[in-house]
Amino acid sequence: MLEADEVTATYKAARCKMPCHVCMVLRDNLNNMNLASEDMNLRTPENMQQIINEGQGKNFSVHNVENAFWKFS
Repeated sequence: MLEADEVTATYKAARCKMPCHVCMVLRDNLNNMNLASEDMNLRTPENMQQIINEGQGKNFSVHNVENAFWKFS
């Protein structure tokens, strides 16, 4: 879903490491029926903020974009 990719700021390319906009599962494991539930972390705002703050957005297929609606005091 292209709209979901835009809202979650995930890369759209099918060749990126983690293309799902809902979870953080490697591309090669998306069809793995034996994947443990602890290996299927969700893309929550807290998780994504931590990843961006640590400078690891590229590893998790996340764009680091500035929020135009967030004002700094």
